[in-house]
Amino acid sequence: MSAIALVAGRIERTRMLGEMLAAMPARADISTAAVRDLAVVSIGAAHFGWESVHPSATAGPISVVADATLYYRNDLVRRAGLSGTADPDASAATLIAEAWRARKAEALALLEGDFAFVLWDANANEVVAARDFSGGRPLFWCDHGGVLRVASTIGAILADPAVPRDIDFATVASVAAGIWTHPPASSYIAITELPAGHVLTWRPGSAPVVRSFWRPPDTMASRRQPLEPAAAELRALLTAAVRERLAPSGTTAVSLSGGWDSTAVYGIAQSVVRGDDTRRVHGVSISYPVGDPGREDEFIGEVTGFWGASPDLIDVDTIPLLLDAEANAAARTHPFAHTYEQWNRALSRRARAANARVILDGFGGDQLFQVSGVYLAELFRSGQWLELAGQLRQGVTAGMTRRQRFDAIVQPALPPRLQRLVATNGVPPQHYLDRDVPIWFQEPFLDAHRVGARDAAARPTLPQGNLVLAESHAFLRFAFFARIRSLLYGFGIQEGVEIRSPLLDARVVEFAARRSWSDRADGRETKRLLRHAVRELLPASVLAPRSHRTGTTNAYFLRQIRRSAELIERVLPAMRLAEIGMIDPAILRRAWEHLQEHDDDELAGRVFFTLQAELWMRGQHH
Repeated sequence: MSAIALVAGRIERTRMLGEMLAAMPARADISTAAVRDLAVVSIGAAHFGWESVHPSATAGPISVVADATLYYRNDLVRRAGLSGTADPDASAATLIAEAWRARKAEALALLEGDFAFVLWDANANEVVAARDFSGGRPLFWCDHGGVLRVASTIGAILADPAVPRDIDFATVASVAAGIWTHPPASSYIAITELPAGHVLTWRPGSAPVVRSFWRPPDTMASRRQPLEPAAAELRALLTAAVRERLAPSGTTAVSLSGGWDSTAVYGIAQSVVRGDDTRRVHGVSISYPVGDPGREDEFIGEVTGFWGASPDLIDVDTIPLLLDAEANAAARTHPFAHTYEQWNRALSRRARAANARVILDGFGGDQLFQVSGVYLAELFRSGQWLELAGQLRQGVTAGMTRRQRFDAIVQPALPPRLQRLVATNGVPPQHYLDRDVPIWFQEPFLDAHRVGARDAAARPTLPQGNLVLAESHAFLRFAFFARIRSLLYGFGIQEGVEIRSPLLDARVVEFAARRSWSDRADGRETKRLLRHAVRELLPASVLAPRSHRTGTTNAYFLRQIRRSAELIERVLPAMRLAEIGMIDPAILRRAWEHLQEHDDDELAGRVFFTLQAELWMRGQHH
């Protein structure tokens, strides 16, 4: 929960570093800033006053600034060989410094937690910057004019007037189109995002080198596995993950829906603090009107009531979708805006009102414990036709035409050459993980800025031997999802709480990613392993399979975006994105008019992203 920065090169580093830290007031109180001027670098950090530990440390030749919360500290000390030399209760920055001094790059695999850090190794004459795989703590860098700058935010790097302000229009286009895959570029050509699970190294006179140090398991059980022993093992892993992330005393909030991810976290958290008079768990949630598809109030009430508590509910219709949209867009240093920013801020504020400084969420549940219909194609591809027949008998493709069944089950399993042969009109269907660019985008602009080529090159290489494993990798490694998590973390910090995600615990990821398709789906039953793991901790009525999906936010989203008609009508006639040739405003207007009469939440989402990119462009005064 810190602002960190580094400047390396022959400039007035200390002054520049102070200005960079001052440019991050949403992440830290500048009065806490501490700057160290070392051999060829200056390194500094600041934090909020309610945090008791400063985010900087030294260990011999190693100087570290860290935005980090580390878990399993005793294990880190043992595995890094630090027993007797490092205190497990020391600050995260101290433990990172000690681990790096003892193990160098091997330390990256030993750190478990939410972290972004920058260090200077005086012996190796090297800068090292790294982010954990989940991407909650951001880092950006710029190597320009013989000076390396690294910081928690784009705005901190822009505090240096020598950094060029040229906008990266390809990045703006990817954001405005709502594309999931994108390169680690920022909205400015000179500034690059350090991807989650990557490390940057730099030495004087050399260019920065960025490499990946983390990826999910590359193997997954291809056939059905016993569920009961796995459920017990997962229960133990989740209990440890939640225990590590609970506040050491006082209140820990849980952002609670009526689904199975956050309720699992809530149930485990209550079981951990049971009998501990110094800690309590407080569920905060959103209430939807009766009849709204988002409504899960009754499920949420059952979950909290099971533990003798009541939910702390916020009326969803008191939360605006676009609050001060123009001012907020102008203040951002990136065109991307989280669709449910105000929704998430409201939860964090309510948690803080309950005296919590930590709020747990269920982020990661879909990535680890659920699977799309691609598992049917994997059963076909791997010759498990009896299993496939059993799934079909349970009605998983009910309502599909014969051609739709072929495209869902057979086509994804075919080699590319055969896909072209059997494709309709000779054009293979789009890969289900790809997202089309909306029709209002102009092809000449996209081609000129190589938007498609850049995004395709940025797509992580996915495992080839198992379609379910490939999907799991995609949802854990696509840059879009790390961006979402870093924004959520930022919203929480600005509201005074730290968001933690127990389901993205590295040990949970390692275990769940290796399990078979049947843990995730079996007929119409989904998230089987997760639900079995928490059976005694939640009401059976909540864990039971549901006849239809609950907790969807599309109705709220459509209500809110239609209420923003005045803003949208004001923006449409003279759009900056149209002036630069990125979009056709007439087609965008037709899409907006379509939304007035039709409940198309996918289209509404794309309109939202384009609108936010337009507002951002207007705020740049270019």
